[in-house]
Amino acid sequence: MKKMLFLAAVSAIALTSCVNEENFEGPKPQAQVMRFDAPVMKKTRANVKGEIVGDLYDKSEDFKIFSRIYKNAFTGWANTMRDYFNADGDVAVNEGNESKYWSTGTTYYWPDAEYNLAFAAYSPAVMSPAPKSITMTENGLQIVEFQTAADANDQYDLMYSDRVIDRNKNNNGSSAVPLLFRHALSSIVFSTEKEDENVDYIITDATLSGNFIQQADFNQNIVEDENLTSGKAEWKNPATATPANYEPNFTEFHVTTTPTQFTQGTSALLLIPQTVPADAAVTIEYTKITNKGTESEDTTENTITINLSLFAQESGSKITKWEMGKRYVYRLAFGQNKKIYFEPTTENWIQEPTLIYVVQ
Repeated sequence: MKKMLFLAAVSAIALTSCVNEENFEGPKPQAQVMRFDAPVMKKTRANVKGEIVGDLYDKSEDFKIFSRIYKNAFTGWANTMRDYFNADGDVAVNEGNESKYWSTGTTYYWPDAEYNLAFAAYSPAVMSPAPKSITMTENGLQIVEFQTAADANDQYDLMYSDRVIDRNKNNNGSSAVPLLFRHALSSIVFSTEKEDENVDYIITDATLSGNFIQQADFNQNIVEDENLTSGKAEWKNPATATPANYEPNFTEFHVTTTPTQFTQGTSALLLIPQTVPADAAVTIEYTKITNKGTESEDTTENTITINLSLFAQESGSKITKWEMGKRYVYRLAFGQNKKIYFEPTTENWIQEPTLIYVVQ
């Protein structure tokens, strides 16, 4: 999803000693403080972990921001540049009280207009489980031995930003700098629908099981001599797939005739992009009630386990790989005489066509 964060330059205090650009004398007293401006999300979620939804950054989240200072045009993150923020970056958090500003632990302000700044960021600022290392390099964000959480409800939406370059006091000192975040993981979502309004289906539990890749290295993969601000990010060096059970955190709900996703809490499963495991299967527990409210009312408890390879797209093809930045919706259609395909539009992720499995 395209996330727009805005770095607002508003007013200032002293620059930290980490800046050592040649001949840089430091900002003047009248310089403007650098703050981070991101509109507050219209809808907040109960748990700060999980998938960031909507087209605005959630004020309950934080991010790590890096900056470089230089003269003239941007020639690469590592070329004749110096850190403007701390070498390890700085954490930006919301100022609270419904404020739209994100502030760093150290207050920074814009240098004289003859100096330009470049910015890069990732979110969240603190990752748990902690990777072996996280660095911002000339090739962009590098994460070594990133691990997904054992409990799906503890997994966060890992994001990285494109670089924003050639910003200075004149062109950005009093306006917003757009910072575009991209999703680094894959989103797996389950949904339901039913055909007969007179039959009640109540979903009580859902589990995705199989052997999954739960550790790999992330490389933003920016090539400075070809493309200075973006690249084709990739996951490398995956660990051996190991068994896992992922259970979306949702309250039981009644299946409707309108396709409905499991969207409560952290129901989206966020996984390292990978080939769909051959043994990946979803187990759904549900209650079926027929002739509800009559003397012949019948209630049954049911469990169904379906291999994900049985889900088909409208074209009849199967999903064999979960790709970075894409959402995959697997839908259980109860009592359908024919398959119904529905492809929602979204600004959050690149939406893949919904996959349907009919439960007769």
